[in-house]
Amino acid sequence: MTDAVTTGPAGPVAPLLCPSTSLRLLPWQTADGRPAYLSADGGFLAALADRIEEQQLDAAKDVLDLASGILDNPGATLGELRFAGRRLHESLRDCWLVAVSRGQRTPAPLRGTVAAAVRYWADDPLSVRAARHDLRQILNGWDASDLADTAELVLSELLTNALRYASSPSGLPVQTHYEHLPDGVRIEVHDFGSAFAVQKDPSDEAESGRGLPLVDALTHSRWGITEEPGPGKRVWAVVTRGAENGEG
Repeated sequence: MTDAVTTGPAGPVAPLLCPSTSLRLLPWQTADGRPAYLSADGGFLAALADRIEEQQLDAAKDVLDLASGILDNPGATLGELRFAGRRLHESLRDCWLVAVSRGQRTPAPLRGTVAAAVRYWADDPLSVRAARHDLRQILNGWDASDLADTAELVLSELLTNALRYASSPSGLPVQTHYEHLPDGVRIEVHDFGSAFAVQKDPSDEAESGRGLPLVDALTHSRWGITEEPGPGKRVWAVVTRGAENGEG
């Protein structure tokens, strides 16, 4: 298989869409400073990335040992403390990127024995439309096509918010996670931004602000925001057949 590197969109190109096991964040950037991704399993680039990640982790341990000696020294100079801080910052970023990359390659845990699907989406206007189509295909495979119309609307609002307002300065893609429930589907959108969506009560003339109230109505208030132990947050919503039929 030929190695292929995928970067953030530089124009009107197709959105980034792949299973969690086929997209890998590489430990280096492109020539223009964008995050680089590997869209193939194995190969020379994957082996090279493995070696670089191991070197980064080994270097981080050395930096911790060095910084501990400086921080524990009451006579350390300001220059030494700044040097330790810079090295710790560099190592922490390297380790964070390694953790993100390995997390993307780990299948999402399933709750019980239900089916689940994970996707990653680039910050591109075409992503929302492609994600809606993808979700409909997944629901068809789960014999839950009756949920598709409502589920697509909910996903559209959550993913649009994530791509528009919560983009990450590191350029990492937004993740969607779908879980097949006995009576519906749970939709989760995970982004690496720090901003939290706020439900508003827009006026009749307002051109925006109706997204979360719509999600609240479609899910009968079964939605929320969960902070991640690492960077970012997860916005979730549950669409059930009761909600699909307008039942409370």
